[in-house]
Amino acid sequence: MPKGLIPQIKPKVVNYFYDSEGNAVGKAVGIILKDYDESDLVQEFILALEKLKNDRLQFLLIEDLHIFNKGQLELIEKSTNLKVVNGMNILVDFLPIVLDSIYRLLDKDLKSKEVLVIGNKEEVTKKVIESICKVVRFVTITGNFQKESVENIYQYILEKTGLSVFYSKNIDRILTNYSIIINLIDNCRLNNKTLRNDAIIFDFSFDKYLSRELRYNSKLTVIEDFIFKGDNVNFDRKGIIPELIPSYIYEYLIKSKPNDLYGVYADEKIYSIEDLISLKKTNIGKL
Repeated sequence: MPKGLIPQIKPKVVNYFYDSEGNAVGKAVGIILKDYDESDLVQEFILALEKLKNDRLQFLLIEDLHIFNKGQLELIEKSTNLKVVNGMNILVDFLPIVLDSIYRLLDKDLKSKEVLVIGNKEEVTKKVIESICKVVRFVTITGNFQKESVENIYQYILEKTGLSVFYSKNIDRILTNYSIIINLIDNCRLNNKTLRNDAIIFDFSFDKYLSRELRYNSKLTVIEDFIFKGDNVNFDRKGIIPELIPSYIYEYLIKSKPNDLYGVYADEKIYSIEDLISLKKTNIGKL
């Protein structure tokens, strides 16, 4: 299906782009945003999209996704009937691959590690747990869940994987138990003093509040995104797509292939997984 990639230029179609097999997979459109006040930004963006989209368009890729907040993106989706691609499907799919790579480099047994998933939405929490069950055996969930949702998650995972999922209401009391933490909620606040020094944290929230709070703690590994090779998609085969792209660009442009994974985004930088682990070992002596 066609998709749109939105740079900040005049509202018009600026190019078409193709996959590695030469198939047109979408068009790039430009919408100027810098001359509008923040209060008008979303409405002007929506009006411009209405002028440029057609009935074939179903998905929207935004080059700078975080120029909008989550509420604004929901308004854009509702007003334009376009689904904004946020990368979560790719993050879920590649999470066990990244975990396995990290622990092989650390020469540690991933299966023995306990994982904490912080969430508040049933479906995405199910998907995350089902994905990581390929490489881990001990999973606890916490967060603002309704009792019914907790039961649904427990029964679903048990039937699908045979794994029993635990639930805890008090996050701070249990943080020291977990080597791997996966955060799915905005405005997540954790007690830094109760985090393990060797903890590996995946912050898949939209606002990245947790990442910002922990960014300068060199003893922790906080991963915000996965980074992929972008050289299989090009505008008119001219290579305008960067060599390295974030999950939300990769998700709908390229068919998922494990070899496309380059590394991670952490501490406001892109690292190969090998470089990240080497850096962390240097910072704290030993993970």
